[in-house]
Amino acid sequence: MKFKVSSGDLDRRLSVLGRVIESKPAVPVWGHFLFETKGDSLFITAGSSDVIMQTELSVMESESDSRAVVPGGKLMDYLKKLPEQPIEIAINDDTHSIQISTMMGTSTQAGESADEWPVVPTLDANETSNFTISSQSLLIGISRAAFATASDSLRPAMNGIFFDIEPTLLTIVATDSHRLVRYSRTDVQPGITASFILNKRPAALVKGVLDKVDTSINISFDRKRIVFQMPLYTMTCTQPEGVFPAYKSVIPANGNPYKMTINRQDLANAVSRVSLFSDNTKLLRLDISSNSVRVSSQDLDLSCKANETLPCDFDGNDMTIGFKGAFFADILNNMECQELEISLADPVRSALFAPALKRDGEDEVMLLMPMKV
Repeated sequence: MKFKVSSGDLDRRLSVLGRVIESKPAVPVWGHFLFETKGDSLFITAGSSDVIMQTELSVMESESDSRAVVPGGKLMDYLKKLPEQPIEIAINDDTHSIQISTMMGTSTQAGESADEWPVVPTLDANETSNFTISSQSLLIGISRAAFATASDSLRPAMNGIFFDIEPTLLTIVATDSHRLVRYSRTDVQPGITASFILNKRPAALVKGVLDKVDTSINISFDRKRIVFQMPLYTMTCTQPEGVFPAYKSVIPANGNPYKMTINRQDLANAVSRVSLFSDNTKLLRLDISSNSVRVSSQDLDLSCKANETLPCDFDGNDMTIGFKGAFFADILNNMECQELEISLADPVRSALFAPALKRDGEDEVMLLMPMKV
């Protein structure tokens, strides 16, 4: 195997694929990259127990089609220290030795045979569904929901983001049983009825790729796997076992009866400051009246407490309700609206959070269970 390639292009591709590699891979060869040359293209693959990602890179003066496993750590560090330039990579098909020639000199390191590289799984053609979504719609949906995923070894389905797909609606959901996010796009037209669960790690990888692109993404899936066709990258990931909770039954069909409207950022800032004075329960107390809300916390053991009062509009009777400070802050910080509407029923039932003004094509609701005051 011998070819020439841009050092900068190779560095950027390996930096993205390197995020797939686990510190303690289940298969030792997955600690490295698979290089495959086919004509004027270099295919690079990184794998782990739940994610496989591949990219295709144009190369120059490729001499033959071949495969080799390339250790990534030293190569990635070396590329980052090189100025942008064409480099020549030659890999001996017998010894697997890797030689890199640059404008300044050469370097050599050991590679491995590609014979041990696992076969990349494919989707079952008889069970595959697919749809297309804009990269920005997918990025926003993942960003809204990811923080509410669980870390529960007994209920792995809750450790991912649920995609509930209808012909004219896409709903993205995550929950850890204390909080829930439901984000719907009415401007997405999947044309199918189906669902899948995207684990949080591949969700973070997709988010990292989509952060700087604006194009259409094709998503294909069967009962076990999901394939994302993205600009420059293809990612295949496994779905967690189990059934996602019936989220529709958790959210009140007509919402909660009493509405509080408040500036979201002002409330987030107050929660951030007041939470510093809470005890081990992390309880935040909200005393709500028709035109103000008092946010307070205390730690009796340390003899410290804090409170702040903010203006709001509330159309119910005076109410006192408590929330876990970190969960409350997460919801406030993962919404982007200026004015926030918090819907309440009573101090022991869940609160609903939504933008006071909805954006076209979006429907967003976050739910948080209260704590006993």
